[in-house]
Amino acid sequence: MSLRAERQHAGLINGSRAFVLLAVGVSILWSREVDALGGLFSLATTWVAASWLMRTATPVMLACLAEACLMGMIAGLFYDVAPALLAGLAVPPFVHGLVRSVRGVTESLAAQTIAMAAVMALRSDAPSVSQVADIFTWVVTGLGLGLVASFFVSTLPQDDSSAAYREARLLITELNDLSAKLQGGLDPMSMGGTILEEVSEELPLEVVVLHVQRDSVLLPLVTRSSADGVDSDDNDEMANAVWHDGKPRVLGNDVAFQVTSSGTPIAVVTGRLAPHVDPDPTQVIAQLDALATRLAPKALRLDTAQLFTAFRDAAMSDERRRLAREMHDGVAQDIASMGYVVDALIGSAASPAQEAALQQLRAMITSVVGEVRRSVMTLRTQAGSSESLGAAIATLARHLSDVSGIPIKVTVDERTSRLRHEVEAELLRIAQEAMNNAVKHSAAQLIDVHCRVQAPAAEIVVSDDGQGLQTGRHDSHGLSIMKERAALIGGILEVSSSPVRGTRVSVRLGQLAEAGLSMPLTHPRTEKDAIDA
Repeated sequence: MSLRAERQHAGLINGSRAFVLLAVGVSILWSREVDALGGLFSLATTWVAASWLMRTATPVMLACLAEACLMGMIAGLFYDVAPALLAGLAVPPFVHGLVRSVRGVTESLAAQTIAMAAVMALRSDAPSVSQVADIFTWVVTGLGLGLVASFFVSTLPQDDSSAAYREARLLITELNDLSAKLQGGLDPMSMGGTILEEVSEELPLEVVVLHVQRDSVLLPLVTRSSADGVDSDDNDEMANAVWHDGKPRVLGNDVAFQVTSSGTPIAVVTGRLAPHVDPDPTQVIAQLDALATRLAPKALRLDTAQLFTAFRDAAMSDERRRLAREMHDGVAQDIASMGYVVDALIGSAASPAQEAALQQLRAMITSVVGEVRRSVMTLRTQAGSSESLGAAIATLARHLSDVSGIPIKVTVDERTSRLRHEVEAELLRIAQEAMNNAVKHSAAQLIDVHCRVQAPAAEIVVSDDGQGLQTGRHDSHGLSIMKERAALIGGILEVSSSPVRGTRVSVRLGQLAEAGLSMPLTHPRTEKDAIDA
C-alpha cells in the first residue's frame, strides 16, 4: 500500500475511540461514580497516546500491543468500580482488525486478556459471576467487531501500482485478437469514406464533409465532391453548432447532421445540395434523422478506429521522446567525449601527417554529433494541439539551418481550421525527410519550403537549388518511406529533379490529390508565419 493502513483508516479509528469514550463518559457522569473518573481519564490518555504513536514511525505491531495491554490493565483495575469502562475492551480488536487484519484481532485480544488477568490476579478480591459475564460479553463483542473490520479491509481495492499495467496488458491483448476479426480494419479515413458514400447515395450533394473532434476541436476527416472543381464545404460554424446541440440543420442548400453511437456524438456531416435542388427543410431534416439512425453501426466503427489511432499516436509519441532522451543523454554524450580525447591528441601529435589525420577524425566526429542532434530534434518535434503544422515545420527548418548553415526559407499559408492530428504528423515527417535530404545530399545554397493548409486539403513543397538527385544507396529507404506516409493519409507524393534546377518534393492531400492539381500560394502569411530560417 502507498499509505500505512492506520493512516488510511484514521477517521474510522479515531471516530470509534471517540464514540466509546463519549458513551462511557456519559454513563459514568449519569451514575455519578466519582471513583471511576480516574479510569475515564486513563482511557482517554491511552487512546490519545495510541493515536499519536500511529502517526509516528513506531512499528504498527508495537503500537497495537501497547494499546491492548493498557486497555486490559484499565479493565482489570476498574471492572468493579465502573462496569461501563469494560466497553473499551471492544475497541482494540476493531482498530487492529482495520490495521493488521485477523492477525491484529488475535494479538490484541490475547494481549488485553493477559494484561487484564494479570492485574485481577494481583488484587485481593475475585470478580463475581456477573462481573465475569460482563467481561466476557465485551471481549466477544470486540472479537466480532474485529472480524467485521478485517472483512471490510479485505474487500477494499488494493493500491497496486502494477494493477493499471496488468489491466492495460489484458486490454491490448484483447484488442490484438479482435483487430484480426474486424472486416473494415481500423483506418478512420476509410470508415469515414464509407459513411460519406451512404450519405451521397441518399442525398443529391455536390460536396460533403465528415467532421470529427480531436483535441476539443472539430476537424474535417474526409471530403467528397460530385465533380472536379467544386469548392469544398467550409461551413465550420454550422458543424460546431450541430456538434453541440445535436439538431440537424438546413440553411438554404447547406445541410448538417450529427452521427451518433449509443447516444454519443461521433461525427458531424455537412454538405451542400446540388444547385438545381429546391429543398423542403422539413422533409430534408426527416431524411437526415433517418440517415443518422442507419449510420449508427458505421459510427461505432469510426469511433473505434479513432480510439485506436489516438492510442497508437500516443504510444508512438512516447517512444519517440524516449529515443530522443536516450540519444541525447547516451550516444551524443559519448561521441562528444571522443571529440575531447581527439582534441587532446592533436596537440601532442608526433608528426604533421598524424596531426592531419587527427584533424580529419575530429571533423568526422563533429559531423556525427551534428547528425545526432538533428535526429534528436526530429524525434522531439511534432505537430500538436498547441503548435500548427506550419509552425512545427518552421521550427525544424530553423534548427536544420542553424546546424547546417544552409538558409531555409519557409512560407506558410494556414487557415484557422486544422487538419487531423495524425495527418499533420505524417505531413510533418515527410517535410522533415525532404529537408534533411536537401541538407545532406543536395549541396544546395538555398532550400525553399512552401506549406499551405486549407483543411481537409493541404500541400507541402520542398525545393532546393542543388545538384539534383544522386544515385541512391541500396539500403536507402527515405523516398519509399515518404511515399508510404503520403499513401497512409490519402496523399500523393511527387519528386522531380535535375542537375540545373535542383530537387522538388511535393505532397498533396485532399481534393488536390484527387484532381492532380497544385495549390498556389496566393496569400502567404508574413512575419510570424513566413519564416526565413
